[in-house]
Amino acid sequence: MAMPGLAASENSSGGALTTGIGKTVRVGWHVVPHFITNRNGRLSGYSYDYLCKLAAYTGWTYEYVHGNWPQLLQKLKDGEIDILSDVSFLEERTKDMLYPSYPMGTEAYYIFIAPGNKDITMNDFSSLNGKRVGVTKNSFQKQLLLRWMKRHNVDAELIELSNTEQESLLLLGKQLDAFVTMDIYGNPQTAIPICKIGSSDFYFAVKKDRLDLLAELDAAMNRIQDENKHFNQQLHDKYLLSANTERYLNSGEKEWLAKHGTIRVGYQDNYLAFCARDGETGELTGALKDFLDSASAALENVRVDFKPVAYPTAAAAMDALKKGEIDCVFPANLAEYDSETLGVVMTPALMRTEMDAVVRASEKKEFVRKKWITVAVNKGNTNYDRFLAEHYPDWHRAYFTDTPAGLEAVANGRADCVIISNYRYNNISKQCEKLHLTTVYTGVDMDYCFAVRKGDIELYSVLARLINAVPDATVHKALTYYSTEDVKTSFLDLIKENLVIVTSLISLVLLVIVVLLLRNLRAEKKIIEEEHLVHDLNRKVFVDALTSVRNKGAFTNYVKDLQKRLDQGEKMDFAIGVFDCDNLKMVNDQNGHDKGDIYIKTASRLICRVFQHSPVFRIGGDEFAVVLQNEDFQNRDDLIGQFDSEKRKAIVASGKKWEQPRVAMGIAVYDAELDGSVDDTIRRADKIMYENKRVGKLE
Repeated sequence: MAMPGLAASENSSGGALTTGIGKTVRVGWHVVPHFITNRNGRLSGYSYDYLCKLAAYTGWTYEYVHGNWPQLLQKLKDGEIDILSDVSFLEERTKDMLYPSYPMGTEAYYIFIAPGNKDITMNDFSSLNGKRVGVTKNSFQKQLLLRWMKRHNVDAELIELSNTEQESLLLLGKQLDAFVTMDIYGNPQTAIPICKIGSSDFYFAVKKDRLDLLAELDAAMNRIQDENKHFNQQLHDKYLLSANTERYLNSGEKEWLAKHGTIRVGYQDNYLAFCARDGETGELTGALKDFLDSASAALENVRVDFKPVAYPTAAAAMDALKKGEIDCVFPANLAEYDSETLGVVMTPALMRTEMDAVVRASEKKEFVRKKWITVAVNKGNTNYDRFLAEHYPDWHRAYFTDTPAGLEAVANGRADCVIISNYRYNNISKQCEKLHLTTVYTGVDMDYCFAVRKGDIELYSVLARLINAVPDATVHKALTYYSTEDVKTSFLDLIKENLVIVTSLISLVLLVIVVLLLRNLRAEKKIIEEEHLVHDLNRKVFVDALTSVRNKGAFTNYVKDLQKRLDQGEKMDFAIGVFDCDNLKMVNDQNGHDKGDIYIKTASRLICRVFQHSPVFRIGGDEFAVVLQNEDFQNRDDLIGQFDSEKRKAIVASGKKWEQPRVAMGIAVYDAELDGSVDDTIRRADKIMYENKRVGKLE
């Protein structure tokens, strides 16, 4: 497929096409990771990225021809494509294709077996004797395997395949016992690497008669190397390293780990963002913790367990390593000479940091021109001691108990600088600000490694694999996080540093609290007064002045509330009682209204005494009402009998008519089938009351 936007025309040289700004070059498009198309149609890959970089210096436009690698190699020989990537150099191939002066990368080749295959082991190469070992047809790895087999006296059956690498690997455990391919194809479900048989540079191969393309390719690759000498390695790390065989322990390493068990890691305390012992939990924290967490599960065929052990200084950790108390030390940064002197070796770097010099702000510009420099160094920090010996051997060293003491020395002129990791600067930034100190980049980076005792070969190998397996992004993210996490000022420190401000704020807060309390007291007093006023008003509005029971207005509101609840679908049990005093007019006429009032109050007390759990209302001159709910509703029949009994006793007990409560009563239970509203219940109760009144008069 041609890249869009460029018109093509015929070229007499080898049938290629030219444009106004370059040439359309036919390129073989083969397997992952060299060519990748994601689900959204976006293109990437080792060879694809390289071709895009070449186009920047050649102006080439590409037409991609798809196929597997053996097919495309034949197309290159037949002149059907112009360039093929990932071609190893073989002398016999030079008659069919052209090679540029520069390789596009280096790849390693391994023998892979099925995950469950226990017949073939790397500790015994003779276990391959008689086995079926596959290679890609006409590939470099065929010759590499033959040389390796000869060197190790292996007699295996060689089987050449035209499949893709992935297809061939799926034959393991079936038609094949082993297969040789690049290190990127390891997969714990399908293919386990057991042995590396060699490595090779690989190239862009050019169609035999396209000397013009070869010249442009050579020139472009030369310019790419001038631009970035690490370009090939960066592509390797991006597309090949993440899937390589470093993610597997070999049988020897697995055997050592099974026997040794947990790896004891000694680390320097109070050294964030890199490592520290958490003050609350006592556990490891910092970027080392995140690295170990990731490393534990980073390998495909084994889990690695770690036991972190804190030491006050790096020197103390080194002593523990010598005594065999721990297996390795972090952080360590020793030059080869220092490592040999101490009897240790450095693993590959798992972390890297820029080294800054903390200097007086007033002398920042002059610092780099100073001839005589005194650097403040923490006692027991072998890393910085060795770092200075390696990079700044002429600097004079002055030793202090810790970094804050060293910074004080810089501020008062007893030292010119403190060397510190850029990830640790946040820990001292407040002190630097107070002391008017700033930083200058030294131009040197420090690698932080594990230190391992010389001779612990398997441990070194395991740690090296783990370091390669954990992505750099994981470590960088952790360093960035912990470089800010440790800048937490304690509450007491904050108070001490801002005592005047804190005191003023406390005084202001107390004043505000007092003012609010006074306002609250006044508000509460006003509320109480208003509540009393409302209570008084309610009594005046809803309480009968003569009997102190509720009045007709209160009864009306109570009935409205009952009706509202019924209208909203609430299920309720209640009854309405209506009471009427007999002969009130006769008492008033014969004995005076004051005696009539006594009569009404006597009747009210009787009703309240019997129906003591129900609201009682005076709804007229000689009329009362009661709403029976809950307990009184359940006991209404007993209460009716009690009322009649109490009434008779009161009548017999007094010879005065105005103290004889002759009260007629009628009670009706609310029935949704009979009553369309509460008022209907009241009317039925009133009717019952008048019927009882009539019967009473007849008696």
